[in-house]
Amino acid sequence: MDEINYISSNLDEGYSPEAIANMENALEEFIVSLSEIKPEDANIAVFRGLKVTITGRPRRLAELGNVESPDDPMKIELMIYNKEQIELVLEFIKKNGFPAKNEPGSQFIYIRVPKPSRMQLEELGDEVIRRTNSACTRLLKIKTNTGLRMRAAMEKEYIDQRISGIAIKKIDNALERITKEMKIIGVMKRKAILGSFFKTIEKDDADIVKVINKRIKLEKDKIAKEQELRIKDEALEDQNDTTDKVETENIKSNGK
Repeated sequence: MDEINYISSNLDEGYSPEAIANMENALEEFIVSLSEIKPEDANIAVFRGLKVTITGRPRRLAELGNVESPDDPMKIELMIYNKEQIELVLEFIKKNGFPAKNEPGSQFIYIRVPKPSRMQLEELGDEVIRRTNSACTRLLKIKTNTGLRMRAAMEKEYIDQRISGIAIKKIDNALERITKEMKIIGVMKRKAILGSFFKTIEKDDADIVKVINKRIKLEKDKIAKEQELRIKDEALEDQNDTTDKVETENIKSNGK
């Protein structure tokens, strides 16, 4: 093997940077996936799934019309495709506990969606847990796949054991850091969804809540410190302006 290329490959291993970058991407995608879970959408999902019997066949409301909430997630606009079905669908919606109305001649049925129940919120919380666990498993797969590639590289003498050890340590540190961040973000999302209904379920929840509370306190202290400094700066600036004004008036008085 060419000695120069061998040394260069060892000094510039690309396994750990690639693995860490993939983990960071997984974190970003996880955050985006959680942003799609909204408490106000819980009842809308239930509404879409309601089935009304049309000509002896059960049909979902989403099949009978276009379901949208353009202005307010708690207000649904259902445009029925077939005008002849409007009265039937309207009565069905009302019987299922959704306040609804239709203006004469319009294909739109306007529905007010009630706030989600505690059970619905807990179901969303469970979905957050599922996505968090899935995202953490993805991180482990990234580590495992990278480890297999490095083992193959060592067998072919592209990298030696020392460099492999350093790379693995970097990956392990990133795995621990990003896994912890995912769990923190997951718990924060659950707290935002459940509010006063939130409770610790997973084994790490209690410790993570402590970390979150500490972060919140540090952020509040930081904001308070910044406000205090700004007030002092403004007071000093006002004092300087007053001093400059007095000095200017004294100069004018002495020049007369």
